[in-house]
Amino acid sequence: MKKGLIASLVCLAFTAAVLAQVKVTPQKRIYTRPKPFSEYKKTFTITRPKISGVSRTVARKIENALSYEKLFNFTISQEKGEYQWLEEASYDVLYNKGRILSIGLTIEGSAAYPSGSQKFVVIDTRTGNVAVPSSVFRDKAKLAALVNKRMADAMDMAVKAWDADPDMRDLDRKELLGDKVFREKDLANYSVNAKGVTFRYEFGFPHAILAAEPDSEFAFSWEEMKPFIAPQGLLAVMTR
Repeated sequence: MKKGLIASLVCLAFTAAVLAQVKVTPQKRIYTRPKPFSEYKKTFTITRPKISGVSRTVARKIENALSYEKLFNFTISQEKGEYQWLEEASYDVLYNKGRILSIGLTIEGSAAYPSGSQKFVVIDTRTGNVAVPSSVFRDKAKLAALVNKRMADAMDMAVKAWDADPDMRDLDRKELLGDKVFREKDLANYSVNAKGVTFRYEFGFPHAILAAEPDSEFAFSWEEMKPFIAPQGLLAVMTR
């Protein structure tokens, strides 16, 4: 009877550990520019993910990995002074369970026209380490080729849409898409959720024809990803 009770308690403890999650709390701050270029540049807002539920050392490591300044290469002093592009920085928690934290970070601003950028980070909340492709994927060349095939289909669909639109039919496929290939290095900007893994590609179209860009997000189910998940890596639990 005692052995059964102990086994049940161990099982419950293990289940709780697997289902545990860090706490991510938004910390919003509005910065004021001393000498704004215009009425619309007086302030900018940054909402940071503050981490708790783990040791302070690990929390700081996670927060550092999610730093807008490092991911998007800017500083607060620059934005308050000579740059004045940023309007808002925000984030979304895409998955937070067990040891896996997946977050998407977005910055939006304007110069001659409005624009924005996104980065996606997956973190092992036990260590605070970023789950880089080399630690969670295997057969990366084959995986990149698989994503590239999906991207090639997206480009074909986009060109068909161009041909059917009088305002876009003059776009040059060779000029805009001729050198676009999804490579191993592009695996880094990925995210995860309960359904699977999503990879992204930046086509970099000019603002004037941004609407003509092909689909740039490529989602794969956990079943599809199973052959490419490192068996000892952070994401292995999702394919068991």
